[in-house]
Amino acid sequence: MEEEKKQIEEKLLLCEKERDEYLNGWKRAKADLINSKKEFEDQIKNLNDFVKIEFVKQFLPVLDALEGAKEIEGWRGVKKLVEDVLNRNGVEEVESLGEEFDPIYHEAVGESEGDPNKVIEVLQKGYKINGRVIRAARVKIGKSDTNTRIHPNDANRVRRDK
Repeated sequence: MEEEKKQIEEKLLLCEKERDEYLNGWKRAKADLINSKKEFEDQIKNLNDFVKIEFVKQFLPVLDALEGAKEIEGWRGVKKLVEDVLNRNGVEEVESLGEEFDPIYHEAVGESEGDPNKVIEVLQKGYKINGRVIRAARVKIGKSDTNTRIHPNDANRVRRDK
């Protein structure tokens, strides 16, 4: 009986030792994960700051040009600088005028007579970066004259409903 008790106590001590090893390993792994998360968040913040700084650096010549632009030609030069900076950063204008209306790329703000469902006027340009819409173009779309109907008996004769 005494021998059996001693074996059980030894097994218990061994189990407690294993438990402590597993618990300490788990605590270390948890601490490593927390530290990795903090390090990752710091890296993301640093990357965001770097991207902002680089983008602002590209716009400083635009600011300089704005300060020096006194004539129309100066303003055209500023516009060209802005377009160049945006293009270097992958920004593209959304093609709109004459295109089929697409709610992904266009925001319809009005209708006028013209080709149905075609963009007939661009009120504000839209932009995308790497195919992803940053701002949809604000457009007017064409609509057919709803009062004009083809007479059922003569495809060449037009009737106006009043």
